[in-house]
Amino acid sequence: MDTEADSFYAYFQKLCLVQLSFAGRHALVDPLALSRAGLDPLVELLEDPSVTKVFHGADYDVRVLHRDLGARVRGLEDTQVAAQLLGEPRTGLAAMLLKELGVVVAKEHQRADFRRRPLPETLRRYAAADTAHLLALAEILRRRLSEMGRVGWWLEECRFLEGVEWSSPSTPAAPHERIPGAGKLAGVARDRLVALAQWRERVAAELDVAPFRVVRNETLLQLAREGAASLAELAGRAGVGKALARRFGKELLAILATPPPAPPRAPAPPRRVDRERERRTAQLRAVRDQVASQLGIDGSLLAPRAALEALVDGRVADREGLHRCLGREWRTAVLAPHLLPVLASFSAAPDGEHAPPS
Repeated sequence: MDTEADSFYAYFQKLCLVQLSFAGRHALVDPLALSRAGLDPLVELLEDPSVTKVFHGADYDVRVLHRDLGARVRGLEDTQVAAQLLGEPRTGLAAMLLKELGVVVAKEHQRADFRRRPLPETLRRYAAADTAHLLALAEILRRRLSEMGRVGWWLEECRFLEGVEWSSPSTPAAPHERIPGAGKLAGVARDRLVALAQWRERVAAELDVAPFRVVRNETLLQLAREGAASLAELAGRAGVGKALARRFGKELLAILATPPPAPPRAPAPPRRVDRERERRTAQLRAVRDQVASQLGIDGSLLAPRAALEALVDGRVADREGLHRCLGREWRTAVLAPHLLPVLASFSAAPDGEHAPPS
C-alpha cells in the first residue's frame, strides 16, 4: 500500500490516491471520486489485522489515513523500518528496490500534483510502481531480519506505527513565526512581515493553495525590509511579478505603507543550563552509540535523545523505568545490560548533584 496527498499544493490538504498491490494485481483507488461511505470497504481492509498491509515509510501514510478516513491501520509491516533495523545506509524505496531486486523506479514525479483529473497515464504508472514490488521486498527483508534475530524488533516497531495518528498542534504558530529569518526583523520591518504573512495565509486559504505558492518566504522578507512605493516597483521585485502585482498590488502596497503594529514578542523563558544533566545524557549517549555501532544501526533508532534525557530526568534505576523511557521491549532488552549500571552510578551520586529541569 501507499498513498498520495496534495500537501505540496493545497492549503487544505487531502488524500488524493491510494495504491494497492496484491496477488500480482495493482489498483489505484480515487478518494476524490468516492464519498466517505464509498471508502468504507477500504477502511475495513485497513483495520483488518488478519490482512498484512506493507508500506514503505508508513508514518505519514498512517497519519493521513487517520485524518481523512478515520482509519487505524492494523497488520502493518514497514519495509523502510526493516531496512533501518538491518543497518542499511540508504533506506529510501528506490535505493532498496535497486539493491534487493535490481528494479529501477522513476523519481521525476515525486512532487507531482495528484489532484489532477483525469490523472495522466504517466502518473498512474508512477503511482502503481510505488507498491508493485513491496511484497517481494518485504519477503527479502524479513528473511534477512530473521537471520539476524531481529524480526521481533521489526514487528514491535510496526505495532508502534499502528498507534500513530493525526494530531493538529494545540497552539498553531502564527504565520510569520513559520518564516525562517523572521526573528531577525524589528520595528516597521517586523510590522510589515507579520501583516504580510497574515495576508498570505488568508489568500492561500481562499485559493486553497500552499502559502509558498502565493508568495515565497524570501520575497516576503525582502518586501518587509525594503518596502515598495508603487505598483511598478512592486512588480519588479524578485518573486512578485506583474500578475501578482496586478491582482493584489493595492493590498500589498497598503500593508507596506502603513502596517498595523505587530504584537510584542513573547519574552523568551530563561534558559538554565544543567551541566550535570548534560554530562549524564552524554554519558548515556556514548554507551548507546557504542552498542548501536556493534549492531550496525543508527543510534537514534536504538534510543532517541529524548529517551536518554527522560532516563536522566526520571532518575531511572531499574528495568521497568528503562522500558518506560525507551518505549520498546527490544530496545530495553538490548540496552539494559549496558545502561542500567550507568544509571545505578547516577543514583549513587550525592543528593542535589542533579535535579530535573523545572
